Amino acid sequence: MENGLVAKTLGKGRVIQLPYELESFASLGIERDVAFTETNGTYAKDLAWTHRRSADMDLYFIGNQQEKVREITASFRVRGKKPELYDAVTDELLNADQWRMHPNRTEVTLRLEPNASVFVIFRKPTKQNEGTGQVAKESQRVQTLSQPWQVQFDPAFGGPAQTQTFATLSDWSQHADSSIRYYSGTATYTQTFQWSDQKGRYWLDLGKVANMAEVKLNGQSCGVAWTFPYRVELTSYLKAGENQLQIEVSNTWANRLMGDHRLPEKQRITTTTAPYRLEGRPLLEAGLRGPVQIITR
Repeated sequence: MENGLVAKTLGKGRVIQLPYELESFASLGIERDVAFTETNGTYAKDLAWTHRRSADMDLYFIGNQQEKVREITASFRVRGKKPELYDAVTDELLNADQWRMHPNRTEVTLRLEPNASVFVIFRKPTKQNEGTGQVAKESQRVQTLSQPWQVQFDPAFGGPAQTQTFATLSDWSQHADSSIRYYSGTATYTQTFQWSDQKGRYWLDLGKVANMAEVKLNGQSCGVAWTFPYRVELTSYLKAGENQLQIEVSNTWANRLMGDHRLPEKQRITTTTAPYRLEGRPLLEAGLRGPVQIITR
């Protein structure tokens, strides 16, 4: 027995008696593939990851499982290649700013948005031992869009025909009006705001969305936000003075199914051949929850 293991040498190898209950294979001479630490040096929890390798590349996917911004150090079992960071949501590929090589490993400093993810790619051989750039700064709020929103639902999907005014952003499923509470489909939020001409890059951060949203600024599509951190870039379409903003928010059809289940069959909007399986379940959160902010970084 060694280090709590019951092992027997067999030829050039060893046979380990199960169950194997140690947290790593270090006792067998195998280093961790990935290790995460917080800025204070403690073990970083709530980070999902997976690793794929080809003949000339190592590709790691790292996901922040917490609803807060985090700066962590990730140590990878790779050496001799320069780390790159790929954001699949924005399709941006950048060199990692801050990294350092150690014997058999490379440490990379990562800044992760709430519930966001990044691919760390090792494919370019390098003789450098470190990168000493500055890690991306935390996003800065420039303007909060807190004025009332005009919201247009689609009556063909059971929504109210008249445009609604939302003084504050709220969950459709909690609305007093059943045509909004059980609504499933797309609703368009409209607001105008003033902008002073500023240099730099700017994004619209939608805060919380259920479930996805397309953002249009001054009649131009800025993109679709379908996952955390629910933001799209506005830079190309912002103009000095008045700007017209439209946010088309769509949810799933679950709430409409639950609403229709309460109605006589002839009054229902949805049809399905599947049996009803939502009995007793609460309505799903729906709509634009916010806060909606213009940010820069």
